[in-house]
Amino acid sequence: MDQKFRFKLNLFDGIVLVLCLCVGAFLGYSYLKPAPAPTEEAGVVTTDTVRYTVKFQKMMEGTETLVEPGDQLVDNIKNYKLGTVIATEAIPATERIVDEVNRQMVCAEIPGYVDLLVTVRSDACTVGESSLILDGGFVLRTNINAYIKGEGYMASGPIINIEREGQA
Repeated sequence: MDQKFRFKLNLFDGIVLVLCLCVGAFLGYSYLKPAPAPTEEAGVVTTDTVRYTVKFQKMMEGTETLVEPGDQLVDNIKNYKLGTVIATEAIPATERIVDEVNRQMVCAEIPGYVDLLVTVRSDACTVGESSLILDGGFVLRTNINAYIKGEGYMASGPIINIEREGQA
């Protein structure tokens, strides 16, 4: 016997399918839409130059030489422009461990790894009442993890310092 598969939808199945497609389309649109541009009504003060420092954590020794002044950095998640590297400084990577003998937390170096302090400059930063927004739309805040890519490397780490060039 030759049986053919026939796809039949009743009214309930059709309604559920349409609702699922609408929810999926809404979630896709809300995730992929660009950040809204700041307006004068939103309290935008000025456009300024900003310097900030990102701590690339636990890089293998030797790979810190890939990050050089002049590199253009981009957000790895939404491809926002983050600015230009102006300085780097390698420091030993550390982590907090438990000292069993003295029963306290101590910082210990991680052999074979370094942390890299990367200073970045962005010339197009919109300064609002409560936020700094970089050229592409990246909201700049301290103590948030940034996922960054440059030419030939990717890294992540917290933003540890922000300075506006007009203010020292």
